Amino acid sequence: MGRLSFSRTERADVAVLKRNLELWPVFREVVAGHSVLELETIKTPLNIRDIFRIVRYVVINMASVGYASMAAQLRRSGVKVLLAVDQTSQVVEELGRLLPELRQVVVAHGSLRADSLKGHHIRRREHRVLCVWGEADVSAYATTTETPVVARVVGSLRNADYARQHPIGARRSARQPLLFVSQYSGKEEESTSDASKRLEILRSLKSHTHRYCRERGLPLLVALRPPASAPHAPSQRADEIRHYESTFAGVALTFTDPTRPYSSYLASDESDVTIGVPSGALTESFARGNKVLMFRQDPASGGYYGFPVGGQWLLTEPMYEQFAERLDALRTMRREDCANSWRTEREYMVANAETDEPIKLVRQLIDRAIRGEVL
Repeated sequence: MGRLSFSRTERADVAVLKRNLELWPVFREVVAGHSVLELETIKTPLNIRDIFRIVRYVVINMASVGYASMAAQLRRSGVKVLLAVDQTSQVVEELGRLLPELRQVVVAHGSLRADSLKGHHIRRREHRVLCVWGEADVSAYATTTETPVVARVVGSLRNADYARQHPIGARRSARQPLLFVSQYSGKEEESTSDASKRLEILRSLKSHTHRYCRERGLPLLVALRPPASAPHAPSQRADEIRHYESTFAGVALTFTDPTRPYSSYLASDESDVTIGVPSGALTESFARGNKVLMFRQDPASGGYYGFPVGGQWLLTEPMYEQFAERLDALRTMRREDCANSWRTEREYMVANAETDEPIKLVRQLIDRAIRGEVL
């Protein structure tokens, strides 16, 4: 329970979690022009004005004091729709239980995979809609549950915000030959005793990339991980740079600035080929029409690093010779030719990837929810 208060709650149409706003500033553009209630989910304030309603939620609905306080605040403010990210699923589900009449527009934080959805997904509920990146996500949900959540294909909101700030030119030129997208998750990644499939794949990818750059005499730009889902640890950036200076010894390295908004997006658009596992960044870059080489996990061993559609952009746990041959081939191809020939698969993964249309589409859903229309 957080601090006590006795303040008035202003009337609002839309509620947004403060935690989401910190990491998804594009949400402010989505709700611009509407009256907004920002919900505190950490040490939620307890408003004395709501005491009877809070007690009712705790006693009758068996809610925690924090969730009961949030639900009471939403009801008193007259909020009609909650905008949230699927990563905050616990909050979304509990507020949906306490306030079944509250409409919810939930935004998928990334490209979805069936394996990752098992046992952890946004459930189907009346008045709830999930905004996903592409038809591939709709298919992933359909294979994990008999009653999947109602999904609307809109595209990636973050990618749309980037496209608005950096219009994507059809004939953009490459300033760097290769970009490596980091998946560094801390010093445990340097462990030699960890036999997890994740680390096995990352070690193989880094080894292949290192050897390729040494043999071809190529420099390498490394896209450091941005604080996309949570703030970085104080030493994250220094540790990450040190890790890659050791891993790619003998290669001329440069690094992106992860504190700069959309640094990985910009670096990928300005590189000839982007290399990495099938993360959100690689998926979005692929969808924007860039040349990418994704290093996929063998589906027989699981789908942690999976990708649903095969093609020139994808290799499945390759030997070095396969990796080098494919990368050589991609480097000889024109970006525009790849973008055109891969268009169907690109749009299947992420719709509207070269425009800011997703922002407009999510806003339209918010507007419909406020008017009480079917989502």
